[in-house]
Amino acid sequence: MTQAKPFKHIMAACDFSPQSDKAVAKAIEQARADGARLTIIHVLVPGMPVLPDQDQRLVRGMSDQEITAQLRSYMERQYLDSISGLRVNLALRRGHPSVEILAQQEDDPADLLVVGSQGLSGMGLVLFGSVAERLVRRGNCTTLVVR
Repeated sequence: MTQAKPFKHIMAACDFSPQSDKAVAKAIEQARADGARLTIIHVLVPGMPVLPDQDQRLVRGMSDQEITAQLRSYMERQYLDSISGLRVNLALRRGHPSVEILAQQEDDPADLLVVGSQGLSGMGLVLFGSVAERLVRRGNCTTLVVR
């Protein structure tokens, strides 16, 4: 039996939900095990709060640089202890999550993408689709969906 090759670059999608926190934790664990480089990507969705529990009205007057700095600071505080010693890039993009995550994958290819699942099923999945489902279907690398 052959041993699986270690991953070299792992990308984790983060939207600060409990599901994405689990996905980031799994990506960190795998990056440590493989000695892989890690990219944590967050996509700013127009009309949505930038940070958890933040009033969207506060963001309207902020420049892209201010928003990016605020997000980067939050992500570093959120994950600093667990990413210590790893080679980590924090990627921030703006737009639709699945489109921007796939664009990041094109710009800086990873060999594993780790995403959380919101658990949509049935009619909700038919009507709205799922970011995780789109990434699995359209992505060009192994994708791990964490529930």
